[in-house]
Amino acid sequence: MPHHDIPIPISSSPRVTAIAVTPGAQAGRTWRDVARLSVVVEVFRSTYLRIDPRTLGLGRIGIGLVLLADLARRVPWLETFYSNAGLLPNHTMLWRPPFPRIFSVFFMASQPEEAGVWFAVCFACFFCFLIGYRTRLFHVLSFAMTTSLHNRMLTAENWGGVAIGTLMLWTMFLPLGRRFSVDAVRASLRARTGETPEDLAAGLPAADVQPVEALAVLGLLLQIAVIYWFNFLHKSGSTWRDGTAIYYVLHQERIATTLAVWLRERLPFSATKLLTATTLVIEATAPVLVLAPFLWRWTRPLAALLLAGLHLSILSLLNLGIFSAAMVAFDPFLLGAAEWRLLARLVPARGRARTVFYDADCGVCYALVRVLARLDVHRRLRWVSNGDTAAWPAGIDPALFERTVVVAAVEGAAAPRLWARSDACAEILMALPLGRLWAWPLLLPGVRGLAGLAYDWIARRRTRISVWFGLAACGLPGAARQVPPPPAPIRVWAGARLRNLGDPLVALLFIVITAEVTNANRAVPAWLRFEHRPDWMVAAIMYPHLFEGWSLFAPDAPTSDQMVYVDAVTQDGRHVDPYNEFGSRVAKLPVDAVPVRLGHDSFWCDYTNQIPNAGIYHQALTDWILRYPERTGRPQDTLVSFEAFSLTQDTPPPGEKVPRNIQRQRFLQWP
Repeated sequence: MPHHDIPIPISSSPRVTAIAVTPGAQAGRTWRDVARLSVVVEVFRSTYLRIDPRTLGLGRIGIGLVLLADLARRVPWLETFYSNAGLLPNHTMLWRPPFPRIFSVFFMASQPEEAGVWFAVCFACFFCFLIGYRTRLFHVLSFAMTTSLHNRMLTAENWGGVAIGTLMLWTMFLPLGRRFSVDAVRASLRARTGETPEDLAAGLPAADVQPVEALAVLGLLLQIAVIYWFNFLHKSGSTWRDGTAIYYVLHQERIATTLAVWLRERLPFSATKLLTATTLVIEATAPVLVLAPFLWRWTRPLAALLLAGLHLSILSLLNLGIFSAAMVAFDPFLLGAAEWRLLARLVPARGRARTVFYDADCGVCYALVRVLARLDVHRRLRWVSNGDTAAWPAGIDPALFERTVVVAAVEGAAAPRLWARSDACAEILMALPLGRLWAWPLLLPGVRGLAGLAYDWIARRRTRISVWFGLAACGLPGAARQVPPPPAPIRVWAGARLRNLGDPLVALLFIVITAEVTNANRAVPAWLRFEHRPDWMVAAIMYPHLFEGWSLFAPDAPTSDQMVYVDAVTQDGRHVDPYNEFGSRVAKLPVDAVPVRLGHDSFWCDYTNQIPNAGIYHQALTDWILRYPERTGRPQDTLVSFEAFSLTQDTPPPGEKVPRNIQRQRFLQWP
């Protein structure tokens, strides 16, 4: 096709002049536009799609700790909430579930022992995810198990389960096992299958700091922004406008901690108003700091600091179960490479420099050294074969190097400080990150001696142990070091296909979550709501319990308090409260007002809120109350009658001490 000059009129004067634009000039302008667009795309990718692998590793550890803590706090209530001897039998939940679509493996457990088996499965999944062993597999399994834990007892849950589930879903599409994980160590070992002691002494390659680029990073940032933006928008009630919200929250006897009770008696009202305003400011600015296109390397760490401070304060003052810890688990994902460089400067790389003399011809010894060398991220340890006699400290008995691993603090000194046996192992562990955490048990009196005996027992049998693991036998220099076989072709093919599905699945997740956000938050205008969703989209939200209606203490902080108590009569005429004897700190009858700090666990708090109006679960509650003598172990505690009451009261306004409008309503009686 021939090129033609393009006339462009200039209207600065009545006389029109034609300017000829040559094809070369037009092509130059096109390339400049393309260059500008590529710069914009690159800025967008670096700002919203990339994340440091160390950040992902730290985030995985944070999530794993939250999951294990959540599991541990449920153990005391295993029988009460996870078996048919408790408040929520599985047949009751399946017959009248709180939501149309619900999934939990715990519905298969009727007895406490059966629920205990599933708790053990949860622990195994959470622990493997924490340490990063087959991270993707156990990420998916942990998501399924934590969803099962929460869905089994939805009538006693709060939004903490939703928060941790949402975080796990977005991070499922990110390589959380690339750093600080068993998978990372295994990958490093596989990359140097022919590694020799000489290679190890020369040093390892630099650790992986190549940024991860994925669409899920943008989804995670948007999720954080959505949570705090809608929490801020929905706080539109009078208690947030006049500054009394924090005052009323601190006076919630159901959830107030000991610190909250102590603080509210001493904190002036002006201070609670300031805390109310501070909460609103943090929630309003957090989305801006997280999504800011400029200076985001500074604003995101600032957001992480502010949000961590907010939720740790809530954790210390209010018993909201796992909610505060789950929200803090989002914060590590806001850290970048700059924060890791700062941390590296703060940690003394040579603070505990040691030389380790080990038996390089021992298969199991060398295998352990290869792993420890990779855990030594600060490169404080120098690994030397005990066959290198030139490196031995002067004046040392050579027989010592044959019997045990030796750690030296100073090289070349006339009388260096040395450690052997289990003491040497403790020194090696002390040089690793968080070393004191790993090493202190070996230094305890009594334990130290037992550790030394255990070391000697293993050292005498290291040849047999090496052969048993298929490693080079001790004392046989040059024995072949086994190279693991390559992965099966079907595994390579499946892995590649799954990786290719990552971004399409994330894009689909964007659609599903966006639709839920528009429907679940009243602050979204009606014309923006995706009201007519297909059934599969609703199911995708309801089965894993991924609701997106974020409105904690909104539109108003609660200005009233509530409790449930049971006035039961035993066969010997005593009045007892089986409900609060088991689930509260205070169980004194008669009850005239809500006692100061009930001390409810969050499960009991949420169950108490819902049970008065949940008639479908009243029969299960009746059966549980009548099993009172089984819990006490006293036949004389057999009940002949009981009444269950819901007691409500208005919190005294600022400047007053006595609650108002105390009301009592009986919602259950037997017979």
